[in-house]
Parts: sequence; C-alpha cells; structure tokens
Amino acid sequence: MKNPNQSFLLLVIIFLSAITYSYTTYSFADTGVVSIDSFDVTYNIENGKIESIYLDPDFHQLVVTMDTKADGTLEITIPRNILDAKFELNDDMFYVLVDDFETNFVETETNSASRSLIIPFFKADSIIEIIGTNTPNQLISNSEIKIPDWIKNNASWWSKDLIEDTEFVSGIQYLIKEGIMTMPETQSIQPTGEDIPDWIKNNAGWWAEGLIQDTQMESCMCNFRFNHLPNYAWILSHS
Repeated sequence: MKNPNQSFLLLVIIFLSAITYSYTTYSFADTGVVSIDSFDVTYNIENGKIESIYLDPDFHQLVVTMDTKADGTLEITIPRNILDAKFELNDDMFYVLVDDFETNFVETETNSASRSLIIPFFKADSIIEIIGTNTPNQLISNSEIKIPDWIKNNASWWSKDLIEDTEFVSGIQYLIKEGIMTMPETQSIQPTGEDIPDWIKNNAGWWAEGLIQDTQMESCMCNFRFNHLPNYAWILSHS
C-alpha cells in the first residue's frame, strides 16, 4: 500500500509540472528596447514575442510584427520625436490596427517626451499598426501640398452627407493621379460592401474649415489608405 504522503507528493509534482508546461507553452513575456532614429522605443509584450518594430514615415505609423501564442497585451512607449498624434496644437488619439482591424487601447502615460499605450491582441495576431499624424521624417510640407479648392469643397459637402462617397473618392483619385497623394501598391483590390467610417468624414469637415492642416488630412487619408475599404480602392483603379 502506498504511503499517503508519497501519493500527495506525486500529485503536487504532477500539478506543478502541468503549470510549468502550460506557462512555457501558452504564457510568456518579452521585454526590450528598439532604437529608431536614435530614440528608444520600449515595450513589454505578454503572451508574445516581438519580431520587429519599425517606422513607416510615409504613412506616419509605427509597425510592430510579433509572434503570439495566446491572447495578450503589448505595452509600448513611443517617443514623440518618432511618432505623435496632434489635432491643431493638442494631443489627439492614435489610430491602432491589429491585423487590419481597428482596436481599442489604453493610453497609460503621456508626457512631453513620449506616450505609452497598452494594446490588446488575440492569439495568432501578427501585426500592430500605430498610426499618428506626423513623424520627424515627414517629407511633405504645407507649402508643397497644393490641393485645389474644389476638393476641399467636396470634403465639406461630403462631411455633411450632401454628396455621395464616390464623389469624394473621385477627388482622392485626382490627388493620386497628380502625385499629391500616394497610395500603397501592395494592397489587394477586391470590392466589398464596407462604408467609409465616420472619423474620415469628421476629419474631412475639419479640414475644409481650416481646423486641421493639409498635411494632417493627407496623413489621415494615407494612413487609412483605404486598405480596409477595398471597394473604394477598386473604384480608384477602375474609374
């Protein structure tokens, strides 16, 4: 007959082994620092490993690629000298996409030098895009962007639902053809039934009223890139 103490000890060993295996397989963390343009981006990811963090100045976004084994969170501190989000002179919210889906996040700390975010993700998610309004490598100045008045008029009417989405998109097509705005060439173009979100319309209205600069509106449209609206990308390529 087995000693009860031995049986209990065996159960404890099995239990601890199971916990250790579970932790090793499904729960792990990665903390580190990535230097971008001589500024440090610090991060702490739960249930994932960071593969790369890089700045895409053309679209004013910080891109994080990762390997995730379970639902988790990414805590990241972004120096303002790398990426920021502004509306007029005030801080604005970043726009965050996780695997191309808009995601709610928490901004935990803000100071004059940096902003810290906590971003949730699901198991198997692999890319986070943190989109702002300006980067230090922004190459297009206000004086270089020459946007015709009729496009701003269209933006104003569109923000008030006085013209159709397709009429506003035709203005975007003009900007692309004239080289005023660039759109990514890698996006797969397949029509869908999604609508342009309200935040784009709101920005268009503010832009028409002079509340945000041309560069901020250009950034807004390029950041969104209509990546998540393939139907409008299809219109642009077939009109």
